[in-house]
Order: sequence, then structure tokens, then C-alpha cells
Amino acid sequence: MELWLVLITLILTAVISTTLIGRYSCTSEWQGYKTLTSSLTNILAVSLGVSVSTMPRTPSLRSLFLSWVCFSLAFSTVFQAFLTTFLIDSGYKTPIQNMDELFASGIKLAYPEDSSTLFEENSGPESLDVQRNHVNCPSYGECVNWAMYHKNVSVLMDDKFAEEHYASGGFVGENSEPLLCRLEDGVFYNYGQSMVMFHGDPLMRRFNEIIDRVVEAGLHTIWDSLRMNWYKIYSRKIAIVHPLDEYYSFNLYHMQPAFYLLLIGWCLSAFCFMLEVMYNRTFNKRN
Repeated sequence: MELWLVLITLILTAVISTTLIGRYSCTSEWQGYKTLTSSLTNILAVSLGVSVSTMPRTPSLRSLFLSWVCFSLAFSTVFQAFLTTFLIDSGYKTPIQNMDELFASGIKLAYPEDSSTLFEENSGPESLDVQRNHVNCPSYGECVNWAMYHKNVSVLMDDKFAEEHYASGGFVGENSEPLLCRLEDGVFYNYGQSMVMFHGDPLMRRFNEIIDRVVEAGLHTIWDSLRMNWYKIYSRKIAIVHPLDEYYSFNLYHMQPAFYLLLIGWCLSAFCFMLEVMYNRTFNKRN
């Protein structure tokens, strides 16, 4: 509000000064600088970067006009710089990257009850920090909602569980932005899946061979991607499997529509200029 008031005050001051100098100058000045309406039109034209109809004659008015041009150029540059910065990154805040930053931030950590034995059995410093920052929630789902919408706790969950919810749209906002960010060194426990068979089963060797071939061929990765795509189609939401939790680079590729619009504007301006030239020539010939 203060910025707009200052700008309006400066415009009114420049309009009044231009009108007074145009009226009471020693030499003759154009009629366009002797009335408030015409002076306001010229001042606004300079502020918007548009050329005026006639340039001033007197040195005093030219000095005032030059100072206003310099002010408008500086103001427009700063305004466009701040507007571009706001459109590209409106209040970006670097997310927490690792466990040390998580513990230093003071955010509590929530995890399911069946995961508490993993930290109790391990007496390392990280396990002690996790137990010290642990918070009890009414339910694990309630903790996940606190982390997504209130940002007051961090949650510990399985990677598969997180990817499925990202694919189904559960952890994605209205604008397809991730509601949870993943830590860089957040993996603290790895586990594998196994198939239970009877001891001495004659097909155990064949099963192991098939499992090894499936893993080496990458079929399990394809099956996981197909399942994620099915979740995305079934949920009917625009979801992403891997959340984007880093700064997004804004380059000239994203400005292509602006350049196309600028090119269209230039073409229309050239077309209007040609029409005006042709009209003036035709009108002069008739006269």
C-alpha cells in the first residue's frame, strides 16, 4: 500500500509540475503539456514505456521529462525483477535434507508401534536420538495427517508404502505437489521378502533359480511400475511416484509461450503500422 501511495503521489507531482512549467515557461511550449489531462497522458505513457506524441521544447521541461524517464526505467526494472522472482519462486524454503537437520529442527518423529523394537535393540547414538524425539500419536494414520497438513511431525514409513500412496494420490496435493519430503539418508533398515517352503522340498532349487532370473531380468521392477500406473489410473488423479522435493530450475524453455505472445504482438504492431502508412498515403492523395 505504501509503495502504491508513493507512486501515485509522484505521478500527481510530475503531472502538476509538467503543467505549470508548460504554461508559464518563457518560450512557447506544445499544447500537450499545458493541460492536466494531456500531461497525465504523457506521464503515464512514459511510466508504461510507451512513446509520447510530442517531445517537450523548453530546457526546463526537458530536464523534468528526462528525470521522469530515468525514474520510470528504474521503477519498471525493479518491479519486473520482483514480479519475476515471485512467479518463479514464491517463498521457497529448503526442506530438511538429513537426520542431523531433522533432529536440530526440533520436529518430533512418529513411527508405528511395531517399529519400536528396532530402536530398542540398537544402542547406537542415532537410535537414542530417535527415541528421544519420538512422539506418541493416537494412531499412525493421524501422525501421517499431521505431517502432511500441519508439518509439525515427521513420520517413519516403508518406501513401498510411500510410493503406493504417491501413485494413488494420497500423498499429493491439489496442484500435484508432494505433501511429504524424503530424507537423503533416511533409510535405516533394509529387509527382504522370502517365500516359505517345506524343508527338503524337491522344488526348492527350481524356485531359487526362477527367483534369481526374475530379479536379474528386472521383471520385478516392471511389475512394480505397472502396479504404480494402475494405482494412478484407478485413483483418477495426477500423481507422481517420486516426489519433487528440490528447487525446480526455471529456464527459457518454460518461457516459450511468452516469446510466442511477444512475437504475435510484434507482428500485429507491424501490421497496424503498415495499415496506418497506407491509409495516410491514400488520404493524402485524395486531398
